[in-house]
Amino acid sequence: MSATSARILGLRTAHPGLPLSQDELYETFYADFYRDVPGAEEIFKSTQVRTRHMAWDPREHFAGPTVPSMSQRMSGWEESVLALGAETVGAVLKGVDTADVGSFAMASCTGYAGPTPEILLAKEFGLPTHLRRTFVGHMGCYAAFNVLKVGLDSVAARPGELAIVSCCEVCSLHVRPEMTKEQVVVHGLFADGAAALLLGPDDGAGPAILRTHTETHYATSEAMTWRVQDDAFRMTLSPYVPSILARTVEPFVENLLRPMGLSSQDVKHWGIHPGGPRIIDLIGASLRLSEAQLAASRHILASRGNCSSATILLVLEQLLAGERGEAPRPGEFGVLMAFGPGLTMESTLVRF
Repeated sequence: MSATSARILGLRTAHPGLPLSQDELYETFYADFYRDVPGAEEIFKSTQVRTRHMAWDPREHFAGPTVPSMSQRMSGWEESVLALGAETVGAVLKGVDTADVGSFAMASCTGYAGPTPEILLAKEFGLPTHLRRTFVGHMGCYAAFNVLKVGLDSVAARPGELAIVSCCEVCSLHVRPEMTKEQVVVHGLFADGAAALLLGPDDGAGPAILRTHTETHYATSEAMTWRVQDDAFRMTLSPYVPSILARTVEPFVENLLRPMGLSSQDVKHWGIHPGGPRIIDLIGASLRLSEAQLAASRHILASRGNCSSATILLVLEQLLAGERGEAPRPGEFGVLMAFGPGLTMESTLVRF
């Protein structure tokens, strides 16, 4: 793929409610919930998440004798996604002539409803009735790249139009009474969050999206799964995922950068999807990144948890703000990457 002529004109993120303390959540809910799982506390806290935002506080929604039905969970998803979507999309549209918006691509893997949320958000903000809309469901933590590519293609095909890219995830709906170590990890990692981007042609200010690259490792397709069950969505997560990613990430990054005449040494800023601490550790070691280059990813893991598809955009926001290190200077390069079921690796090259 050749260089993409599109720029990020706006980025906004949002979370439901106030941050919840991981230690307090464990002491007041998960300690009893996982009382029959050996080593549950150590496993739960090894996620290195310190605070999370959750639309459904498990102490309120899952402490009773019965768990919410799938119907109740989907109603909760629709309510939360529309609220988070309105907050983030409304923010990137401030000062924008909505008649200039030609495409709207939205991702969420934590629920389903029709009309899909982007239709209702388009109606709320008075977007054109001929708006091109795409809803991406169930692709998991890498889905931000899929909706980003829809937005990039839209801007490339119609450079006179703007494109909205949105990710909204409500993972807290899917607590399941399954007493396994794997589910302790899952329920210790995931949280709720949203982000929206406004994309436009490469004729103004803002980070430029230069290239994207995808690789799917079919042999490891069952290493990470996300399936609909009768009671809730259920995730499986092999402990070997970080090692698989670490073994393959160097050639993956090389395949992203080589067509642009670049190598990893030319990239100063890195956003690694914080799927867990071992993913950050092992990928950082494989790419020989400094702690400063990993700081944004570590901060998001600790302060927000894994918000599925929205997470990499939370990391990008941190990089742009320079709150965990030196803010990018004009002309410097950045690489963003995320991973999910498939086992799929997604990436993009950014010039700040």
